[in-house]
Amino acid sequence: MPKIIKKRITKKTGLKEEQVKSAVDHFKDVIKERKRISTYILAVVGAAVISAGLFFGYSFSVNKRAYSVEKEAFDYYYNIDLKSPVTDEERYKKSLELFKKRIEIKPAPVAQFYIGNCYFNLGDYDSAIKSFSEFIDTHRDNEEVLPLVYQKLASAYFKKGKNDEAIKTLETLGQFKNGVFKDNALFLLARHYESSGKAEEAIGKYKELIKDFPDSIWVTEVQRMMGQEQTSKPELTGKDSETSGGLK
Repeated sequence: MPKIIKKRITKKTGLKEEQVKSAVDHFKDVIKERKRISTYILAVVGAAVISAGLFFGYSFSVNKRAYSVEKEAFDYYYNIDLKSPVTDEERYKKSLELFKKRIEIKPAPVAQFYIGNCYFNLGDYDSAIKSFSEFIDTHRDNEEVLPLVYQKLASAYFKKGKNDEAIKTLETLGQFKNGVFKDNALFLLARHYESSGKAEEAIGKYKELIKDFPDSIWVTEVQRMMGQEQTSKPELTGKDSETSGGLK
C-alpha cells in the first residue's frame, strides 16, 4: 500500500500585542508631527498677514500725516485761506518749518525743493544754495523738478555774487535733456547781463533766444523789450533782473 502523506498544517501567527501597540504609537506620533507642522505653517502665514496689515496701515497713516503737513505748508507758502493775516517773512518761516516736518515724516523731492525756495524768499541764499545742491545730489533722476532747481540755484548764486557758479549752473540747465530748457537758460543769463549793465551781452543772448527758440514762452516778452530798445534806445535795465528762476 502506498504510504499516506499527511498534510502539514501551517499555523497562522498573529501580531503580538506589543507590535500592535508600537504601530499605533507610531501612527499617533506621525499625526502629532503633522499637526505641529500645520500649526507652524498657519502661525507663519498668520504672522505674515498681520505684518502686512500693520505695514499697510502704518504706510497709510504716514502718507496721511505727510499729506496733511504738506498741504498746510503750501497754504502758508502761497497764502491760501490763512486764518489770520501774517507777513511774508512769517509765512515763509512757517512754511519752511512745515516742509522740514514733512520730510521728517516721509522724504519728498517737492518738499526739499520748497525748503530751498523758502530760504531764497527769506534772503538766506547760502542755505538756499545748500538745499538746492542737496536736491541735485539726492534727486538727480527727478526730471520734472530738476530744471526748476537749476534755475533757482543759479538765481541764488547770482544773489550771492557768485556769477561764475551761476553761469556754470545755467550752462548745465541748457544741456539738460538735450537742451530742451536752453531757452530758459538763455533768458536768465540775458537778464543777468542786463542787471549787470552789460547791455550788448544781454541783447546778444536775447537775439539768440529768438533765433533758436521762436516758440519759447519768453519770445513775446523779449521781442517787446527788443522793440523798446530799437525805438527809444533805452538802457536795458529790467526790474527784478536777478529773476527768481521761474517759480517763486
